[in-house]
Parts: sequence; C-alpha cells; structure tokens
Amino acid sequence: MNHESTTTGQKHPQCYSSQLKPFYHGATSRYTSPSSGKCKRLVVQSVNPSSTSDWNERNVRSNAPLSTRLAYWLTRMIFTPSSETFLWVFVWLLYIIALLLPSRGHPFTIHYKPYLRRFVGQLWAARSPREYSLRARAGEDDARVRHVTHALYPRILVVFDGNTRSWERVNVEAVARRRPYVAVSYRYADVIKFGSEEAIIERVRHATLNQGFDAYWLDLECLLEDKSQDLFRMSDVYRLASFTLIILTDESVWSDWGSRVWTLPEALLSRELRYMAGNNAVTPISLIQIASLAYRHHDKESQIIHSYGLGKDPLERLARNLQLKEAIWRRQSFSSQITSQGGDSQGRYRAEKSYKRLHACLWRTDNDRIADRMISMFPKDKSAINQWYTNEDEYGAKLWDIEPAVQVIGITSNGSLVLDGCRVAAIRWKNFPSVAFATRRSIRRLLALAAPYVALFFFVTSCTMISVGNQEASASADIYGSSSGTSPLVAGGGVILAFSLILLILSPVLTCYAHSGRVVLACPWLIGVKGVISAQEASDHLYGHQMGDSRRTLYTPSGSPLSKPRESDSPFREGHVLQYEAALAAPPFDPIEGHMFTLVDTISGTIYYFRAHRPPTVCLFTGSEGGQGRFVLASEECSRSELRRETVLRMPTFISAHMHTCDWVALGGKPQD
Repeated sequence: MNHESTTTGQKHPQCYSSQLKPFYHGATSRYTSPSSGKCKRLVVQSVNPSSTSDWNERNVRSNAPLSTRLAYWLTRMIFTPSSETFLWVFVWLLYIIALLLPSRGHPFTIHYKPYLRRFVGQLWAARSPREYSLRARAGEDDARVRHVTHALYPRILVVFDGNTRSWERVNVEAVARRRPYVAVSYRYADVIKFGSEEAIIERVRHATLNQGFDAYWLDLECLLEDKSQDLFRMSDVYRLASFTLIILTDESVWSDWGSRVWTLPEALLSRELRYMAGNNAVTPISLIQIASLAYRHHDKESQIIHSYGLGKDPLERLARNLQLKEAIWRRQSFSSQITSQGGDSQGRYRAEKSYKRLHACLWRTDNDRIADRMISMFPKDKSAINQWYTNEDEYGAKLWDIEPAVQVIGITSNGSLVLDGCRVAAIRWKNFPSVAFATRRSIRRLLALAAPYVALFFFVTSCTMISVGNQEASASADIYGSSSGTSPLVAGGGVILAFSLILLILSPVLTCYAHSGRVVLACPWLIGVKGVISAQEASDHLYGHQMGDSRRTLYTPSGSPLSKPRESDSPFREGHVLQYEAALAAPPFDPIEGHMFTLVDTISGTIYYFRAHRPPTVCLFTGSEGGQGRFVLASEECSRSELRRETVLRMPTFISAHMHTCDWVALGGKPQD
C-alpha cells in the first residue's frame, strides 16, 4: 500500500477502510470497530492499568445488570455484615429503582462480532493466474511493475534454426509454450574448469542436438537483465522440460554438484534426468542413482530422493516436502563458498528473501497445502511469532496433523500471506459487555425472579387499601360523629404491607438465586483482559454474582501453552485451577514472549491465559488438529491493512460456526517499526 503523512507531520500514515476511505490517527494501537468498520484507538481493560503502554488502559469493568450487582452486595451485607452495612438502605432503594427501570442489554445473536476490514493492498505474488501482482524491479528505482506472476513456461529459449544452421534466443510466447526443450543443471565452478562460458554453452548445444532436441534453457543465456520474473517461474522451467541435463567436468564431482543449493529441487522437479560427464556420452540417470552419487553423505537428502523416486503415500510425501524445505535452508550456508557471478543458480536466488524462496520452491506444487497448514502452527521460537514459515509447533503437533480451513491466495511485499475463506471474530477489550444468557430454569427460580415485582405490586396495593380505608373511616366519622374501629381495608392493607416489606427486604436474595445456576446458552463474545483473572471473576463480570457453586466459566485443559489439565484426580476432561495460580505467579511481562493476557469465550464458557506483545483484536479460525480448532489471535496494523500473529490457541472447533466469514486478510510479515 502507499502511505501518506498529514501536513502537520505528527500523524501516522493514513490507513484505509474496506471502502478505501482514508483515516488519519496518532501513534497509538488501533482496532477496527465491529459495528462501524472505523479505525479507532484501542482501549484495554487491565487488572493493573499502566499509563505508559502503547494503548489506553483502564480498570476492568462489568456491564452485568445493575440490579443483579446491587442484589449481590445487599445479600452479602445481610449474611456477612461489615463497616459498609449502614449503606444498606440507600443501596436497597437504588436496587428497587434498578428493578423498575428497563434493562438495556444487547439482543441475543448467534454470531461473534465481525471483523469489518479487508486487505486492500496489492499482491507481491498470486496463486491464481488471473490475479495480478506488483513486483519491485531492480535497477528502476524500485518502481512497481504490473505483470502476471504465474507463468508455466520459460520467457526465453535458445532454439536451433535448421535453415541458417545457427542458434538464437527466442522470446516469442507461442514458441516458448509449444517447443519441447532441455533444461540444464550445472555448477558455475565447472564453467571455470571448462575454460569459459562459451565452452559449456557449446557442450550443451552439442548434447541437445545429439538427444534429438533443438531447444534448451540455460541460465547463462536465458536470464534477462530483469531476473525477477524468471526467478519466480524457475520451478516451472525444470518441471516442463522434456528432461534435465546435468553437466559435469567428470564423474568425481557429483558431490560438488549436489552441494549446490538448488540442484536438489531441480532434480526433484524434473520429469527425467540425464547427465554428461566430460566428453562422455549423455547417459540417463535415476533419482535413486543420484542419491547414491551426489548425496551419499547427506542422509536427509537421500531420504527425500528415495521417497520421491519410489513414490510414497501423501503423508510420507508431506514429511519429505518439509525435509526438502529444511535442506534448502540449511544448504544456504554453503552459498558464501560459491562464486556469486550471475551464471550460478545460488547467485540468482541469493537476493531473494527466505519467504519468497520458499514460496517459489514449494507453492506452485503445493498439493499438500504446506503454506495453508503453516498458518495454524505456533512457533516454538516466540521471537519468530510473525513468521508463517515454520514447522516446529509449540503444542507438539506435526504439520500433517493440521487440517487447513483457509487458502493462501497470495503474498505481500512485506512477507504476509493473504488468506481467503477465513472465519473471523473481533475480540472486545474495553470492558465486559452486557451478555444475553439463559440459565437452567425451574419453578423455584421463576418464582424467585417474579417475587420482587409481586412484592412491589402488593406494596402498592396495600398502600392503596390503607389509604382508601382511612378515607372511609374519616367519612364515617364525619357522618356518624364517631369512629367505628379499624377499617377492614386498613387491617388487610397492613397485613399485606408487612408481607410486601418483608418480601422486598428479601428480594436481593431472591434476585441472586433467580440469576444463579448453570449457563446453558450465552450470546457469543470473545473478551480480553490484560493481566490474569480467575474463572469465577470472569463469570461475575459477565453474568453477575450467583448463589451456589455452579461453574459458569471453566479453565481450558489444553487450549494454550499455559493450560494444565486435571488428570487422575477427576473423571472429566477439564482444566486445572493450577494454571490460574501459575499465570498469576508468572511475571506480568516477558521480554521475548510479551505481556500476560486473559481471553474469555462465552460460547464454550472457557478461559485462556496466553502471552503476547500486543492485545490481539482479531481471532481467525485457520484449521483443526487433534479434535480442537486452531485459532490465530492477531493484532492489527491498519497502515498496511495487515494482521500480526500474536499467539495461537486450541479452542473447540464448533465455535467457528458462530464466526462470520470475512474477505481477504493478510497475516504475518515484518512488523512496522
């Protein structure tokens, strides 16, 4: 995206809404309002508010019904009097007023609050051939150039003209699409041994004609000055070649050829392999033979080649793809020992960033959806939390254990992956909302709920009866000159008044009882708190205090790295309270892992503790694993319309059905300084 600064020079670059409306704001953490889609300053409720954080912190605040909160205070004062008991009458009057006032709660809905922003920038690379991308072109002042990033054919081929008996470079698209050709793999060190580039070119041309072909692709001749487009389609060059020709100075340099970074994927991508050593004839060779010749001292590379050569099942293939990625990254350490002249493949790729190298190598043939799966991984190295390219999971899962629920459709110039098909929910941070919920109803609770209103009715009725009785008695005294005793209306009204007052005094207790019990249904909300609160505190903030020991919010048994399950001491699968005690005892801030946060989910009634550097405002469902969903919690970087992964939680998969599907989102990449 392009960014602009305000004229004052004191504002951040502008960000854009999904309708491309610009917003200007200061240097504070932001979030997207789930009701308006506007970019707003982030307000975070905190157990211990700080005035020096990047976001505005305030005390934890509950929006449970006022009558319920007052009823609990009055009930507590009845059973456990304290120095505040003298306020009881005043609070009781306020409680009565709260009962009479209409409640202003949120209506019941079946979905979490939506995320109303989408990625509005341009793609650096796209999965679909119909999508366009912007690529930085070297040597042109980093000007961005539009072009199709997917191309299943080389841009240049060297073709033999039978009429003129000469070789020429052909860049006609139709010719490049239809012409069978030979792809060449070599070491640039062999170019030096052969004496010159012309010498190896001559060998390639002779071998190409000798094998019955009249076209070849050799990077020495076919890479244009602008190499960016050729680098992206490098895997296609070797995949679509009729065969790959390996050029060696002699049979003893197989290990040297295998030490190059990209000879391994070149070999794996090729339909067929042949080699020519020195002046010997061109000879076919299999992947298994290459493993014994070029990689006899590299066990993992040999395993990869044997797997591809013998044809393994999809699970085995996925594991080998991961080994291939690791082998490529590991072998980059050898690149400093190889010449960086333009002809060598390592020289071609050295300028590429790691995420772009992986993208170019695996994405095009990613039938195993490696990138889609990596989104759900929680890196063990917390300093690399924003990297999506990892296969070391904090929860101990393997990449093939994850069933992806999203598709990676592109990559941004900042290194973020653009996702499609995400189910997303907004996380509320400013306070605990007023949550619509239902408890298990019973006749006793219904009567307790109605009792205060019945008492008010009796109170008004008794006052009316006493007033009418007194008026009748007064009128009778005026007529007959003497009182005839206590009026039956006054006597009855007095009895009813006494009953109603007793009932009103006990109403706080009845209100607490009526709103107690197990929550069977609650409006979907994700609520965040900076710091640590217990499950009971979360329940009190959400639903108000209750009478009894019904557990309305539970600890997660396996949802975060800080979770602890109850084991042999319980017949049920549930989280242990020890995780709360451990989180409470832990330092509130860790330089590597960040601050301690609490997340409360009302649908599953579960509480999670996790660490993050910024409060995550968005929860994305990205996949499932081991009977649980993988949910990526991300903060927003609105100036780039991207999300930054803060942590990954294992939450019940069914809650994803209560999330709205959103438009494209960009996740990962390098955070803005």
